[in-house]
Amino acid sequence: MKVVIRAGGVGSRLWPVSREQKPKQFHALTSEKSMLEEAVDRVRPIVDFADIYISTNKECVHLVQEYIQNISADHIIVEPERKDTAAAIGLESVILHKEDPESIVASLGSDHRVRRFVEFQRMLHIAEEFIRRYPNYIIPIGIRPTHPDTGYGYIQCGKVLDTLEGKNLWQVDRFTEKPALEEARRFLEQGEYLWNANMFIWKVSTILELYKKFMPAMYEQLMEIQQALGTKEEQKVIDRIYPQMEKIAVDYAIIEKTTKIAAISADIGWNDIGDWARLKDELAESEQENIVIGAEHLPIKTYNTIVYGNKKKMIVTIGIKNMVIVDTGDALLVCDKYHSAAVKDVVQKLKDRNKEQLL
Repeated sequence: MKVVIRAGGVGSRLWPVSREQKPKQFHALTSEKSMLEEAVDRVRPIVDFADIYISTNKECVHLVQEYIQNISADHIIVEPERKDTAAAIGLESVILHKEDPESIVASLGSDHRVRRFVEFQRMLHIAEEFIRRYPNYIIPIGIRPTHPDTGYGYIQCGKVLDTLEGKNLWQVDRFTEKPALEEARRFLEQGEYLWNANMFIWKVSTILELYKKFMPAMYEQLMEIQQALGTKEEQKVIDRIYPQMEKIAVDYAIIEKTTKIAAISADIGWNDIGDWARLKDELAESEQENIVIGAEHLPIKTYNTIVYGNKKKMIVTIGIKNMVIVDTGDALLVCDKYHSAAVKDVVQKLKDRNKEQLL
């Protein structure tokens, strides 16, 4: 199995720490290591570096090389510009297909936290075996919901196709993206839904056939790129064609359209560190506990608050609760914890005001 770790996103909801020149996956937020290093560490016991690829944008190649020094240059897949996941996964797929048309690929994120490494590795092995049994299928690894979360996508599971090591392979009936609260509660009560963790296993030949079926224009572009791979025109062709590709998520373009898709449920201590509220809740042992990253913090009657800053600056809070306070020197974010997803809107407003130095 080959592993591709996607590390091309910006993570705008974790601004002002996550920025275009150094997105969240290159920061140490949940441990002493960067999130990208954690993503590599959790697959290394079962995959050699020769089978690990990292997909990122051209501005972050030097960061990948800095944090993952054992990765070879030809295993860093470079997106000339950000075009969302359909283009990015298409590019990585033609590269891997050129090397081995029969390869099985695990496409994984770099901005998740997984606490149960060994179980995660077992899930990858099980998914790989299921792909060998059902080579025309895509297999997402889903997470059993613990509460009605409106920030995640949901996978509705249907009939059981197969069982291996106590894990069922469920036919996927449909996807629902970020439902309203009442719908999320109903999904939790029904018990047939999983959170979509955006972890997928597939044969590279299968995913390319799905591009051909559902995105024929992009498929033709990818085939032109593939023909140039290994020639002196390779980079020139990629730089010319990639920016012309449609900007769309692979979920909408392909994954939610195919009927050959089946999910497994994983209990791996997973969390998507998507915004400051999720980061705080992931690190805290209780709702009321405060979390401090980097800064020196003096709390007085302060509860359920996350503080991020520099040890050279003392941050004092008095009589507050449910807050996010992030000080990066050139920017200060103060917001209600339960509105932290709106930080993404701040990034757009900064773009509108031409504040590129803060992006």
